[in-house]
Amino acid sequence: MKTLQLRRPAAALATCLVATSLFAACSSNPLNKAKDLKEEPIEKKGEYKGATIGVTENRDVVIRKESTAEDELRKLAAEAYDLELQLTSDHDLLTRCREELADPRLGGNGKVVEIPEIETLRPIGEVKEEFGITSEGKLSFVRKELFGDHISGERKYVATLKDQIKHTSKHRKTCEREMRVARVKAGLPAERFTGKGYYKAGKYIQTRRSEQNLDDAFSIQSEEASAAQKAPAQ
Repeated sequence: MKTLQLRRPAAALATCLVATSLFAACSSNPLNKAKDLKEEPIEKKGEYKGATIGVTENRDVVIRKESTAEDELRKLAAEAYDLELQLTSDHDLLTRCREELADPRLGGNGKVVEIPEIETLRPIGEVKEEFGITSEGKLSFVRKELFGDHISGERKYVATLKDQIKHTSKHRKTCEREMRVARVKAGLPAERFTGKGYYKAGKYIQTRRSEQNLDDAFSIQSEEASAAQKAPAQ
């Protein structure tokens, strides 16, 4: 499986690099400032997926859920990882479909329809890097980034991945519909050949290999047609 190549936006740090201060004062993200959370009294009425359902003093019915900053970042990272895998898979499937659909054996003209590029720009916040001796006497690098900018960037990245998946998946499904029609016209089954076999004495015996490309498809089709002709009449 291919790995997504994540590119840095060229101007991501253009206006916020200040070497003499801890961080440039160019972010108005409210998540960058810690504040005391005053919990409004809630009359608990129930629970839902780890959240409390209750009624406030103003008789507002609310769902309140608390999570740590660490948990929020971990969830976003896990979601982004899963989306990256899905996007890469969809893009690879679309690429294969377009290439096979262009094959003259399926009625194509040899020209592959352009594949949408994967554009997944992970926003890069300002990071201050320091090098020196720690209190323990170790030479170390210390990198600091404003929390609000980081988590907001991760959320934007997840939204970008979802948009790319929606776009790529739409093209893939359209191509696969056209592929099924083209295969049938060429005398192939609409779906690609899957492997077949059985177990005997704990050992797997393969009776048909799985289709990896169009050469396989026509070869398997020919082998099965030949086998059917040789089979004794019932």
